[in-house]
Amino acid sequence: MSVNPFRPVLRTSGLLAALCAAVLGLTAAAAPTRATPPTPSVDATGDPALAERLRAATADVAGQGFAVAAGDATTSASAAIGTVAPGRALTSATPQEIGSVTKGLTGLLFADAVERGEVAPTTTLGDVYPWLSGPLAATTLEELATHTSGLPRLSTRAALAAPLTAITYGNPYRWDTPENLLRDAAWTPLRGPKGQYAYSNLGYALLGNALAQRLGEPYPQLVHDRVLQPLGMAATEAAPAQLPADRARELGPDGRPSAPWRSTGSTPAGVGVYSTADDLGRLAAAVARGEVPGARALQPVVQTPGAGIGWGWLSADLGGRQVVGVNGATTGVRTSVWAVPSTGQWVAVTSPSGSTDEADTQTVAFRLLGLA
Repeated sequence: MSVNPFRPVLRTSGLLAALCAAVLGLTAAAAPTRATPPTPSVDATGDPALAERLRAATADVAGQGFAVAAGDATTSASAAIGTVAPGRALTSATPQEIGSVTKGLTGLLFADAVERGEVAPTTTLGDVYPWLSGPLAATTLEELATHTSGLPRLSTRAALAAPLTAITYGNPYRWDTPENLLRDAAWTPLRGPKGQYAYSNLGYALLGNALAQRLGEPYPQLVHDRVLQPLGMAATEAAPAQLPADRARELGPDGRPSAPWRSTGSTPAGVGVYSTADDLGRLAAAVARGEVPGARALQPVVQTPGAGIGWGWLSADLGGRQVVGVNGATTGVRTSVWAVPSTGQWVAVTSPSGSTDEADTQTVAFRLLGLA
């Protein structure tokens, strides 16, 4: 069964889950659970009319709270419902992790580097790391950017950690560094043939790290200087030295606290990047206008049954309207950024709560855009 590209999130493989079944069996009984997932409180902040629309759009979606920024070519508003800690209402300026929405930023960074002539879509990992050999050395940056490299979803270390951290709500990426990710990938068998879409966090981590290696600057600095700063996204930061003091308390699907995901190697794939609904709204608005650095990333390169795949971005025709966007999730958050360029509409939805359906914020975003 093909992977639904509208659910680009971080999860383990079925094979490794089976190998770790004994661990799961021993730990599951010890893990506390909640009878019902968290639901938003009556708290509301921001634009009252948008808050009411948001409450209606999330009526059947679990989560302790939801924040949104939305608008079109002439208007914009933001609002939030629910809480992020006892006695603290969620706002559209509350920072949280954004998960794989980061891949959209990495795709823009890649496209910007291509436009500057610093790399090409056909640049290989062997060009960046001359000591590499074998299939990985021949892997192009565009194959990484479109999930067609054949690489597995996770690095070896993260895949081995994922079944246990799925129970404990811990950080499966804590050991990932640019160096050990490259070593892992060099001897990891390909999961599928090159050219075939297969979602890979490992691939995107390698893409961002390769750009940093080729351009001679750390990934967090590159994405800040070339993408975030031009878009005015001052509240967004990759791999911050100190986590935002006012960040949301993130909860897993059953309401237990979720540990922040931090990693020096997997940041470009969506680990340890923080933003707000307001800041992601700036990104969505720029996508709607086609005024983002590296706008080439928005254009589909690979077609799947569910969507066109660009460099970190998805596109599809829904009800006669072409939508462009990206989703993200960790154990304790969900995020979605979507735009309708033909109408100028845009929306960004965040929720500091995990879910068994990681596309929940996409559903909310589409409802706010008036899409099925």
